[in-house]
Amino acid sequence: MTGYLVAVSLSCLVGVAELISRYRDRPATLLRVPSTWAYVLINGAAGAGSLLLLHTFDWRFGVRSPDVASATQVLVASLGSMMVFRSAVFTVRVGDEDVAVGPSTLLTSLLAAADRGVDRMQAKTRAQEAGEIMRGVSFARSRLALPTYCLGLLQNVSAEDQADLRTAVDALAGSEMTDGQMALNLGLLLMNVAGPDVLSAAVDTLREEISADPPRASVPPPRNGAGSAGGGRAGGSGQGDGSHTPEAARANPDATA
Repeated sequence: MTGYLVAVSLSCLVGVAELISRYRDRPATLLRVPSTWAYVLINGAAGAGSLLLLHTFDWRFGVRSPDVASATQVLVASLGSMMVFRSAVFTVRVGDEDVAVGPSTLLTSLLAAADRGVDRMQAKTRAQEAGEIMRGVSFARSRLALPTYCLGLLQNVSAEDQADLRTAVDALAGSEMTDGQMALNLGLLLMNVAGPDVLSAAVDTLREEISADPPRASVPPPRNGAGSAGGGRAGGSGQGDGSHTPEAARANPDATA
């Protein structure tokens, strides 16, 4: 019984790892999609079925020790079921595409169903998050700085994923959408790689540099002398023009009289 548990666990882990690699921004959503559970359970059932066949035909692969033979059968059942269920017996040409016919067809169908289920559940949440995070961000100012900064924050992004992101951003820049629409789509692209939390932190850090309306430079306050002179003229006190000073009275005695 222990051997079956190990074989099922290893086979299920393969299915879980495959699904997580497809939904890196929010893998917890997979728990709420029934088709993902079916995909994982089929992988586990394949491992258990393979081990049952090995026990039925008593295939020991040349190993005499019972313990070593049991461990070998578990490993062969787990790894063998992965390869068998992902193989194709033959390929059929349908239109312009090659369709594989075999055990992999079942897993491909379930994986496509899981894709649709997860996409429907994540679409509303992703739209709200992208709108909030990218609000006020200019695509023209952020198309180079924001992806570069997000990739710098992440240390394990593969070169292939980085190249795909650059290609997608370049294609987005060549579209006919408005700057705000392109900024929203840039946020969605970066969420696929970095997730919403990293994207939000990156936008907050670069907010002043990538904002659509950068803050204006502050106007320095007027000097004290200039302010007091202007106030005297506005108030009409007559002190600003010097007409009532003692020097002016001595120069023009008729005016004082």
